[in-house]
Formats: sequence, C-alpha cells, structure tokens
Amino acid sequence: MDTEQIVKNYLDTLNINQDIKSLEDISTLAKAHLQTYAFGNPKILLGESVPIDLESVYNNLVVNKRAGYCFEHNKLMYEVLKAKGFEVTQHLARVVNNQSPPTIPMTHRVTVLYYQGEQYLVDVGVGFRSPTVVIKIGDTEPTLSHLGIEYNVLPVDADKNVYTMQLMEKNEPYNATAFDLIENIDADFEVGNFYCYMNPEGIWRNNLVVSCYGEDVIYSLRNTDYFKIYADHTEQVTITKLEHFIDIMQNELNVNYSRDELAQVFESYVQHKAEH
Repeated sequence: MDTEQIVKNYLDTLNINQDIKSLEDISTLAKAHLQTYAFGNPKILLGESVPIDLESVYNNLVVNKRAGYCFEHNKLMYEVLKAKGFEVTQHLARVVNNQSPPTIPMTHRVTVLYYQGEQYLVDVGVGFRSPTVVIKIGDTEPTLSHLGIEYNVLPVDADKNVYTMQLMEKNEPYNATAFDLIENIDADFEVGNFYCYMNPEGIWRNNLVVSCYGEDVIYSLRNTDYFKIYADHTEQVTITKLEHFIDIMQNELNVNYSRDELAQVFESYVQHKAEH
C-alpha cells in the first residue's frame, strides 16, 4: 500500500476530514491519535517482532490495534505530516525520566516540525506523558496539553542543541525526554528499535506497559498497577483478576487481543508480578 493511501485511511479512522494546515490542526491530529491508538508492548511480551516500516506500523496500530511504542507511533505521525507538506525531521532521543545525566541509550524517537520560522516538537510516543499538542522549542511559556498539563521544550546544552521535554507533575518540573537537532536516518531507528524489543534485560521484555487517552482522562497500566489520571486527581487500582484485566485492556485501553493472548500476558506479567 502506498503512503498516500495509508495517510487517507489513517485520517479516516480518526474522522479527520479537513486538510491539515496549521499548528492547531496538528494538535487536533495528535489528540485524536492518542485517544484512538494505544501505546504499549503486549505483542513484544507475546514474542512478536516489531517491524517499523510504514506499512507494518500502519497495520499494527491502525488496522489491528495491537498497540505500539515510540518507533511506531512517531514513525506514523512523521510520515503523515511529511505527506501533508510539512517540513519535518526525525530524531533519536532518550527517555531520561528526570535523571541527570541519563542512564539509558537513545532508544526513543521524536519529530521536529519547522513551521513559519520556528521549531516545534511533536511526540505521540511517550505513553501517558505524550503531549496532545505541538510544543515550541525553546519557548519559556508553557504549552497546555490534555488535562491542562503544562509542557516546555527547553535547552539543556545550547552549544550542542540538546533539549529536554519537560512537563509539570505534582507541581514540579519533570524532564521526560532529551534530544538534539541532528537528523537521523531510518537505519538508526532500526538499530534502536531492535535493541528495545530484543534486549532480554530491557523494560519492554520484562514489564507490561499500556496507556491510552480518554476525553477527560489518561489510562495507564504498568504490570499490576492501573491508573486513571484526571485533571484534579488520580485513581489507582491493583489488578488481581483476569476478567478485570481483560475488561480494562479491551474496553479502556482499546487494544485488540484475543482472550487467550490476554490470559497469557496476565499470567506472566500481571499475576507473576503480584506474586513476586
């Protein structure tokens, strides 16, 4: 399937019929994407591979709704924006999780948008911390995202053009990711992606991580712990029953897995974590 048809089908699934021309249009697209396609790694835990060519990503996220992580979500967004005529570049990044210096390699992917002489970050691949808006790089004024969460993209090392995506969590700044403005090629992402899903000691092979956005909530699951994040409070429950797990996965996290597949994930990465 060619890129034009993939982009059309993708936008149709999001009920976006108008052309995408402005920053507001891109933010509308990002929010719709995050409310429709889950972030997560169930297929990795089931032993599936993670091809990141455009058609494979489209089939996984849009057609099959199997969830995916940054190399998939941000690949699709990058290709859609490029097809719509925007100037965009693709970059490797780190998920720093407020660590300084970071302790993990560059295993994240982001998109930089060049629009009317300014640079913006587009990132729909950071799970429950993904902004639903484009964020102006270097602007000290925060950009409000879903649930009113404030985001900035601020310089870490101006000489090296290194930036961090920072958001406010519990009224404190939290540095989620870091990236530079050196553009990467597809082969770079292939290496990072292979490391992520094949590393036996990595997070993606040893933990269940799934998230999806609702209209006024962010749903986030990690192993046994399930969070519903609202603008003014967060609800947390511990999952102990298979039926509860299946209901959450299918009806709130919006992922398409069979009962047998979900039972396998539950036994190995939810129930096992609870027992140990």
